[in-house]
Amino acid sequence: MRWWSSLAATAREGLSVQRAFAAPSAIVRAVLAVLLATVLGLLLDDPVAGAMAGVGAFICGIGTLLSPLRHRAVNGTGMAVAFSAMAVLGALVHGTTWLFLLVLAVAAFTAGMWRALGVAPGIRACLTVIGLMITADLAPDTHTGLEMAGWIAVGSGLTALTQFLPPYGARLAAQRRALGTLYQALADEAAAASGASAAPGGTAPFTAARQALDLLPQFSRPAAAALFGLLGEAERLRRALHTVRLTAPVAAGDRQALNAAAQVLREISRTVASGREHRAPGHVHSLLASWAASAPGRGPRDLTTRLELAAQLAGRATDDHLGDALEPHNEVPGLYSDTLSVTRTVRRVRAQLHPRSPIFRHAVRLAFGVVIGEVVGRTIGGWGGLGIAAHGFWVALTTMLVLFPEYGHTLARASGRAIGAVLGGVLAWLLSMPHWSPGGLAALTVILAAASFVTLRTGQLMLNLWLTTWIVFLIHHIGGLPGPTAWSRSADTVVGAALAVFIFLLWPTWSTHRVPGLLAEWLRVQDRLLPLLLTGYADADAADLTVLDALRSRSRDLRERLTAAARQAPDEPAEHHRPWSDEQLEQISTQVNRLAGCVTLLREHLPRTADDVVPELTELADPVHEHLSALARAAAGAETVVPGALRSVFDSCVTRTGLPAAYRGDGPREGSPDVSADGPDGPPAGRAVALCAATVDAVEALTVTIAARHHHHRHAAPRRTEHRHRHRHRRR
Repeated sequence: MRWWSSLAATAREGLSVQRAFAAPSAIVRAVLAVLLATVLGLLLDDPVAGAMAGVGAFICGIGTLLSPLRHRAVNGTGMAVAFSAMAVLGALVHGTTWLFLLVLAVAAFTAGMWRALGVAPGIRACLTVIGLMITADLAPDTHTGLEMAGWIAVGSGLTALTQFLPPYGARLAAQRRALGTLYQALADEAAAASGASAAPGGTAPFTAARQALDLLPQFSRPAAAALFGLLGEAERLRRALHTVRLTAPVAAGDRQALNAAAQVLREISRTVASGREHRAPGHVHSLLASWAASAPGRGPRDLTTRLELAAQLAGRATDDHLGDALEPHNEVPGLYSDTLSVTRTVRRVRAQLHPRSPIFRHAVRLAFGVVIGEVVGRTIGGWGGLGIAAHGFWVALTTMLVLFPEYGHTLARASGRAIGAVLGGVLAWLLSMPHWSPGGLAALTVILAAASFVTLRTGQLMLNLWLTTWIVFLIHHIGGLPGPTAWSRSADTVVGAALAVFIFLLWPTWSTHRVPGLLAEWLRVQDRLLPLLLTGYADADAADLTVLDALRSRSRDLRERLTAAARQAPDEPAEHHRPWSDEQLEQISTQVNRLAGCVTLLREHLPRTADDVVPELTELADPVHEHLSALARAAAGAETVVPGALRSVFDSCVTRTGLPAAYRGDGPREGSPDVSADGPDGPPAGRAVALCAATVDAVEALTVTIAARHHHHRHAAPRRTEHRHRHRHRRR
């Protein structure tokens, strides 16, 4: 994609309007807080007090609507305390410009690093910085700034208080939503499992559910025992689905059974998310039981058993007073631990404190951009008398809220926010034509705040249209002129959006550049993991499960980052030397997920008794190590490998050792391998060979895609060894 095409595509994305809304009850609570703040100002006959309380209620209300992972009262109280504290700090540094800019840079950097906890926490952190900017930038003096901070604290407190109002819903709502989404993703995977080209899904739903449960403080965890169990069963259900996929079901009965499994998973999703039990019809369970009884292998039986256990856990999860009736699930080690949630949060943020981290680069850009935005805004002044008094608030605020770690999101937000602000300024100017009484202005500000809350998740265009209109009338209510306010707000927003884009392009984080490194790093983890798994088949309990699980956890993290980077890369300009096409990036994501699924099954079926051992597989450890090591270097651009070499070694090993020929086909395939009765559901040796065959096919398919980059960029000179083929190369 060329620069112009990339800019046009991201601009169109920023102007799109989505049908996404917060929960109606959450919107009502936020609107109620703004209404109470406005009424308070009218009763006191103090427009400034009402406006500042309204600002506190409005900003904190937005924070409560952003995908909360903790209880809404915790979010509301946390936002109120942080926003009020920052407002007080802003008033204290008001009189010293250099000190204000220094504090602003530190606060913006901290907000950028908070993005390590997720998108919503990162935006909430930026919202708290607005409190610092309001009193430091807009207050005429320190005393007035402290008064403003006091009224902001009142409005913020009103938002916190409204979070305690009914309806209350199910306990642990955020964790339930995350697990509901996870089981819905499993249902979609089960429905697609009968297709020949079906591949394992991504890890994002699992990670989101883990993080949601990981945030729970220790005193809340006993009540979440069933939810921890559901997360563990989700891991096992996914492995059972992988096993069934390896049998390549094509019969009508298999498809019906998998669709029935998907229906059960959807009902589990509804039960967990709502806190009210939903059950699939009886004939669905009968169909699954008949399928499990008649199937020759153990895959259908395992899947049906796991579904029954998950359904039982989902039913128990509807009991808010379950307490310690359920023990922590062994599939989620570390989550049900004695480590404080604050300690885990600090570790996640600290892990990003290095120059190569996209989060760290984002935090540096944010700190630099907000300070430059403040300076630019003050330099612009009042637009030659067309705008309001000179300050840098709007430019700095826009720069902070537009800058995101990714190119596509930054440009999309810039276009949507700028055009939305211009349209909002025009609408505000038109609405200001009639004469409004103080009560009418107050009522209109509440209505416009409600419109902003409703459109919060629909996109930057609609949000900023209503947000700008609300701001104009808020200032109009305290005596400001609506025309100059509308002009300056719109113009400063355009300048801030352009500045944010410029700063990102000045020191960018290109997902295109990150994909090869992330892929190479992920392959290096597989280079350690797969040989350990293969040697683990030499004897019962030979594998070190602690080491294996640590490597799998690292693999999961890298795979998620790789998938996200591959998804973002197509939005970026082609001039940045993308090594693979958009279609190849999609193939890489699919093939990486497929290989990860095979690795999971190899771990699942490690021998536990002497009858399960397959020592012949240890011969594959060195060839797999060499191939994956070379493949990691090829992904990074250092060399290439010839597809088919690992498959040839595997075929020779199977023939030489006399292992069962538990696979068919002569080379890598995009779909799942079609195995015989001696496959994953047959005797241990046949099952192990079938899993190895599927793993080799997944590696070879990934090899083909990775090698494609060298066809366009390099000449290769082949050199062959017994276990691998390599191409030495040079750049044209």
